[in-house]
This record gives sequence, structure tokens and C-alpha cells, in this order.
Amino acid sequence: MTVTHRSIGVAVETAFGSIATSSGLPDFSGLSYVSIPCERDPIIIAGEPVASERLDARDGNFNLPPEPDTMYSGGSRVRRRTGQVVVRVDLTTIGTGAANYASNYLGYLLGAGLKTRIPTNASDTVSSIANTNTYTATSAPAEADIGTLIGAELAGRAEYSAITDNDEGGSVKISPALSAAFTGTPTIRHLQTWFMPGRNLTGTREHSLSFRVDGVNFRSYAGGCVLESLNISLDSGRLMAEFTYQAAVIQDDHGNAVGPIEPVYNTGAAQLFRGAYVVASTTSPTSLTNATTGDTLARTEFAAEDFSLSLTNTLTPLGHSSDLATMSGMDITESTIELSLTLSTVNTAIADDYFNRTVRQIVVGTGPIGDGLGCAIMLPAAMLTNDPSAYDVSGNDIVRQQLTYQQSRFGGDVVETNAGNSPFRIGLGI
Repeated sequence: MTVTHRSIGVAVETAFGSIATSSGLPDFSGLSYVSIPCERDPIIIAGEPVASERLDARDGNFNLPPEPDTMYSGGSRVRRRTGQVVVRVDLTTIGTGAANYASNYLGYLLGAGLKTRIPTNASDTVSSIANTNTYTATSAPAEADIGTLIGAELAGRAEYSAITDNDEGGSVKISPALSAAFTGTPTIRHLQTWFMPGRNLTGTREHSLSFRVDGVNFRSYAGGCVLESLNISLDSGRLMAEFTYQAAVIQDDHGNAVGPIEPVYNTGAAQLFRGAYVVASTTSPTSLTNATTGDTLARTEFAAEDFSLSLTNTLTPLGHSSDLATMSGMDITESTIELSLTLSTVNTAIADDYFNRTVRQIVVGTGPIGDGLGCAIMLPAAMLTNDPSAYDVSGNDIVRQQLTYQQSRFGGDVVETNAGNSPFRIGLGI
């Protein structure tokens, strides 16, 4: 008898599916796997074999074994399955020990469906303040940082915004506004930002992944994994992210099983839907045109008691017949974001947004914020898909307002490179 204690590790592939050019078969031996601290139940990547049914003519009531869709090696059929890999983690940040997520499991997971920008500076001491949308940096962000998220602590709470112009008369522009102008010598935290690429970068990502499940007397690999969906929800205030990946090839290596491997935890804090704000811009951002100067919009706070976010990618295989994966990659041909907010206090200022086709910037912040801490989610141009004036009166307590947003076109950044004018962003503190 054996037990099913198990762990899962992740590695960035150097080639899609980890296919060896010499054989056309997967070779996972050269990858360095990082064990993920995640929930145990979803750690299953058995997959299903791909086969065609044999419906040949026959002389009786019997069936014929299906024909596996595979290739031969050494005169024998090679085992191949496909399927999904599901990983559920909390968004614990990296802490003070590293300057980015380039070799971290959380950076790996996000990079298989999004692009990322590591900011030029992890933080900056602001030299002067013009207003809640403009500050002068001691170490100015680069033009390539436009579109990335920034954070600061004001009155003990975490606040977030995004850079729309890095050098407008020597000042940095951000939108939406912070709640108040800084006093003293405040610190701006620059967040590493993962973004849904737009314009000429549409459909791209950082890399593909390989996963390895380890347990007592069993080991399985999945290669050519690309993010199919991401769902962020709350568990007693803690942000939980469920990643679902489509795998091009799944194989077993039970003969080399070593048992489960203890994961290494990030040293930052778990991100909590506490000590921060859900913020909307008071007016519409630049959307169906491109701005000549960065947007600087005022803000209004939403009394949000709950939220959930889903990202769904449509994956299209780039098929071919020369290796076991049967494809050279998976293109992201369509992406949809859906952000659902539940407001405990009705916001009447947005009552006509759906019928007026109004878009707004939406930022969901979390606490705490600091060195290697902080997380924010942003739709720079969010459009409503439901009528906010139709209140939720189904309970027996208070009237609530349910809001559902999707991404629209954003043009309020002065450049379109990297995260500039991207329609969706997640920032993590470094």
C-alpha cells in the first residue's frame, strides 16, 4: 500500500514541450523544477490518451482496440496523454530577498499566459509632489515602465495607481489619482507588472511551462503548458489564484519516483483584501483614441465587500507532425477578463454607465504594501456588462450593487510598448 502525498514542481521550458530535436520526444531531464506551495487536491495531471476509434467491419458483436495518436520510437508506440494542469495558490509576494520574480514559481505561473515588465527601480523616494496625479521622482522611471503599477502607503493603507507618462515636464503622471498628496519624503513602490499584451504584442506570453508531480512510487510530467484560465477569489480575505494550464503532452516516469518534495515558500506576505481600496476613475479614460499626454483621472472609492476575477484564454495549437507534442506552440488567439464586484453601499454616480457606454479605470488593491509586498489588479478601461441600477435585493439584510466589468480598449498611456496601453494588469511588489 502507498499513500497519495504529493507535490508539484514547475520549470520554464527552453523549447515548447521540452522536445529533443534529436528524437522528437520530450526530454525533461535538463529542467530545474521549483516546488510550488499550493493546495494539495488539484495536484493531478493524469490526462487522457488521444486515440481514434476503430469502427472496422466485423463478424460479430465485439469492439476493436482504439488506435492511439502517437509516434514510434525504437519500433514501439510512445505513451502520450494530453489534458489540464490545475494549481491553486495564494498570492504570497516575494519579500525582501529578491528584486523580481524571474526565478520564482509565481512569476513562472503568470508568465505562461501574460507578458511582464520588471520596473527600472523597485522603489523611489519622491522629491516633490504636484498633486495626487503627479510627482517628481528622485530616480525617474524609464519610458519602458509606462503602464506599470505603483503603490504607496497613505494614512496606513495601501493605495495603487499606474504610470501613464514618465517625463511630462520632468514629472511622473499616474492615473487614477491617489487619495491625497504626500507629505514629507514618501516612498513610491514600483510593482513588477504582468499584463495582457495588446496592439502588436497581442497573443504573446513570456514562456511555456513544464510541471512535475512527485509522490510515493509515482512521478508524472506535463510539457508544453500554457495558461488557459486564471481565477482570483477570496478565502476569508486572502487572495487565492487558481491557474489552469493546457498541456501538449503528459508522460509518466514512475521508475524514477523519489516521493513528494517540500515546497519553498515566498518570504513576503499573503495578499489580503484588507487595508486597501477598490478605486474607480470619476471620468472615462482615453479609450478609442490614443492620448498625446498621459491620463490623470480623479478617483472614487467603491465600498466593495467582495470581488472575483477571471481571465480566459482561447488557445490555438500551431500543429505539425514531426514530434510527439504534435505542435510547435499554442497561440493565445482571444482573451477575456471578467471582474465582479459586490458593493455594500450603492454608488449612484455609475447608475447610467451601462446605457451611456461609459468606461472607467478600476483598481483592486490589497494589503500590506512595502519592500517585496503588495498586489494590485487593474483594468485601465473597464466596461460594464450589466445594469448597475438594477440593485440586488434578494437577501433579507441590505441592498447591494453587483457590478461586472470586462476589459475595453485603453489609450491613456503615451506609449504602447511593454505594459503601455495594455487592457489588463496584475502588479506584485518587489
